[in-house]
Amino acid sequence: MPNPEVDFLTQSDLFANQARVVLDAVLSQGTFEKFGPGAIVFKQGEPGDRMYVIKSGVLEVITQPVDNTPAVTVAFLGVGEVVGELALLTGSPRSATIRCPENAELFRLDKAVFDDLMGSLPGMARSMCEVIARRLEATTLKSRRAEQKQLSGNLEFFDLATVIQTLIGSHQTGSLVVSSPKHERVSEIVFFKGNIVRALFQKLKGDDAVFQLFQSKPEGEFAFTSREAEEQQGTDITLPGISLLMEAIRMSDELPILQEQLSDRKKVHKAKAAELAWTDSDSLGAAGDVFKCLQKGASLDDLEKESGRCSFWVYKVLATLRATGQVE
Repeated sequence: MPNPEVDFLTQSDLFANQARVVLDAVLSQGTFEKFGPGAIVFKQGEPGDRMYVIKSGVLEVITQPVDNTPAVTVAFLGVGEVVGELALLTGSPRSATIRCPENAELFRLDKAVFDDLMGSLPGMARSMCEVIARRLEATTLKSRRAEQKQLSGNLEFFDLATVIQTLIGSHQTGSLVVSSPKHERVSEIVFFKGNIVRALFQKLKGDDAVFQLFQSKPEGEFAFTSREAEEQQGTDITLPGISLLMEAIRMSDELPILQEQLSDRKKVHKAKAAELAWTDSDSLGAAGDVFKCLQKGASLDDLEKESGRCSFWVYKVLATLRATGQVE
């Protein structure tokens, strides 16, 4: 019978194959701690005197480069994942800062208890050896074995770009869903072994759906659900994941400048000629879709609804056509 007090341990690679009697013994030796938004679990450089297993919520992994450049978020960890266990074995200082973006409940094992469990429970010691071996293999052979993640949270506390970067970097297969504050599905991004293969944002698909997700600056919640990596199905994405992410961020930054140039969203614009004059081959597809709508006359509102393109391309193409005298 499922037991929430134990089930989170079975999602951990350290405890997944342990007998129930072992899990009960582990739980009896540890404590539960709750952390609120912005709380620091431990800091980079601190001694490794305890480890944690995530029971609920998400933790952010932050590293501070040695050259004193700004700290960088390198990963998010979800239910069942373990932090701090290697420092207990090696005696090395913490290699990263662990922060709680929203709310989380963690199961804590202090070093003395951990050492006792490792000595008295051979199964746990064996699992720890397997965990270390897999991580070493992933590092030395660059195999990047993907561990399934279950991540969720409120976008008020999470940087969406970093969440997506984490899913790409950890070679995840699954679906990231973004919902509005009213719990209505806004967007879905599908990952296959770390690649973004499909995306939806309302009526938009493919690259433009990802672009619009960032341009809309959504509020609400996100949830990523892993699944087993089977054969990849069709894709509507044309760019590699990181390139797509960087382009989405660039467009999001530039869009407000274009919006200042075209402030009247109701004004109807109409193409002067039957054919489009466009020199940039990379954006020709977007320009053609917007121009097609302009041949019958369309406002910015109309273009965003009918062109099948994100807001950036609608504004960028229209501003360029105005500058080159192709619309009236």
